Amino acid sequence: MNPRLVPALLALFVVVLPACSCDDRVKRTFPTIQVIDEMGNERGAIDFGQVQLNTTSTARLRLRNSGTAVLTISEATFSNSKFASGEVLPALIEQNGELMFAFTFKPTEPDLREMGTVTLKTDDPQRQTVQISLFGTGIAAVATVMPRTLDFGEVYVGEDRSLDVTLTNAGSNELQVTAATLAPAMPAGLSGSLTPLQTMLTAGSSAKATLKFAPMMTGDLSATIDITLGGGLDPLRVTIRGKAIEAVPRVCFRFDDSAMEACTDRTTTTLQFPFGSLCDNRLFPEDGGIRCQTGDGGTVASARSGRLYVRNEGNTPVSYSFNLNLLAGGRCDAGTGIDFQFSNAPAADAGRFMVPSARLPNQVSDPKPWETAPVTVTYRPTSLCRDDAADQAQIFWSRQNEPLGTNRLPQSFVVILNGQSLLPRGVPSDINISLSGQVTSVTQNYNGLSNLGDAPLTIRTAQIWQASFLADGGTGTEPFEECLPGAGGACRFFWWSTPPPLPTQLNGTPSPSQPITRVLGQIGFGQQDGGIVAPQVGTAYRVFAVFETDDPYGAPCPYPTTGSCVISNLRAIAQ
Repeated sequence: MNPRLVPALLALFVVVLPACSCDDRVKRTFPTIQVIDEMGNERGAIDFGQVQLNTTSTARLRLRNSGTAVLTISEATFSNSKFASGEVLPALIEQNGELMFAFTFKPTEPDLREMGTVTLKTDDPQRQTVQISLFGTGIAAVATVMPRTLDFGEVYVGEDRSLDVTLTNAGSNELQVTAATLAPAMPAGLSGSLTPLQTMLTAGSSAKATLKFAPMMTGDLSATIDITLGGGLDPLRVTIRGKAIEAVPRVCFRFDDSAMEACTDRTTTTLQFPFGSLCDNRLFPEDGGIRCQTGDGGTVASARSGRLYVRNEGNTPVSYSFNLNLLAGGRCDAGTGIDFQFSNAPAADAGRFMVPSARLPNQVSDPKPWETAPVTVTYRPTSLCRDDAADQAQIFWSRQNEPLGTNRLPQSFVVILNGQSLLPRGVPSDINISLSGQVTSVTQNYNGLSNLGDAPLTIRTAQIWQASFLADGGTGTEPFEECLPGAGGACRFFWWSTPPPLPTQLNGTPSPSQPITRVLGQIGFGQQDGGIVAPQVGTAYRVFAVFETDDPYGAPCPYPTTGSCVISNLRAIAQ
């Protein structure tokens, strides 16, 4: 074929070919995006409303793919950086499918209406971009609590203190308080309800709760109030602290000859310390080495001492003073002398005195035990007369400088010190002797001298003294004088048949109603051996048994002596 004819033929062929027309059975497929609300209506904006500052709020937009192919959303471009996408892109929506597309809003400025747009890029050939308007307002809910530390300070046991905690919404929108709790749930001594804090606070409003600390024992208070807030706000914490304090004073005493102490306490506020019966120093001087004997043969000292001190077993100081009331059982000179001595007190003869106010301890940081230096109390009984045999000292401990209106216990203690002297007391009784018949003389036991005192009675001498004799009821004229050998008168008919051993002693008695008495010797009456004169029948004779003793308060002897005498009547008659 002629090459020149090929182009012509091709052109002819193109001309004669019929035009191609597509069949209705061949259809094109593509996605279709729709932005709709819950009712299916077209939607073009999202309003986030009011959102707490620096808090991310999420809103969702309903997107539908009404096309015939998978819809791809590849990009989301925002005109305001406060808005953002909450989805991972690209996002795919199946044919006839839906997607609740998430958008976020995070405001940073309060009370500012933020506006912007988001442009979604799609593969919908008819709607390759979709623009949606965005709105939102940043608001501030600011929770403040006062105080941040609820400090009760020091509260005395048995007393109480109340404090308020106030929660305020200092922001511009409502503040929801979802919970307010104590940790631990029941702190010792703390009471009150936090329910008033669990509320919705409008802008500028406040809520207040009151807590009371009323401790029943010493110790530290440590707790917290935890407040949970709505709107994504961080929780708040209030620290609670306090200290329960109490002074626990005790007045204690311990005898030097004992290892045991006795102390007052909250219930025992009065104590008595008997020093017992001691040798009276008028008769048994301490430096004389003489000790009186008891009824059981033991010996008793003439002085006894102990230690008086104050202890504070609490955790806070206490101020106090001592008042001393010194009492004597009976002073012969009507004075106020006392036989108790205190190592650091005014003179005992003052009767009453007060130790200035003291504080125990000076500082709570002082090392424990908190205890005062002891006061030495010595009892050395030294009587002035027989009735001056008992002594008592009353010590009153009382709180000082306590706050007005308080009634802190114990308010006072009383310590009573008792002591008495051991003194002998010789008491005579008369003896009657009868001589009858042809008997020329008789002897009779002499037990007419008793000891009613609680100290032993020492008999130093025993003599017979003459006196007037009674004849037929008349009164004789013989003088009261010692019977000497060879003397005439009534004494010629009396003698010591068996004289008492000298010196001799009668023990003390624990009870005056049970005097100590024993035979001291034998008295003879009648015609003495070798004598030529006998007592006249019907004539009454009297002499005296005179015993010199160490009873400091006995009757004076009728002759010069260093002691006193007990004089008893000896009566005799011959029949």
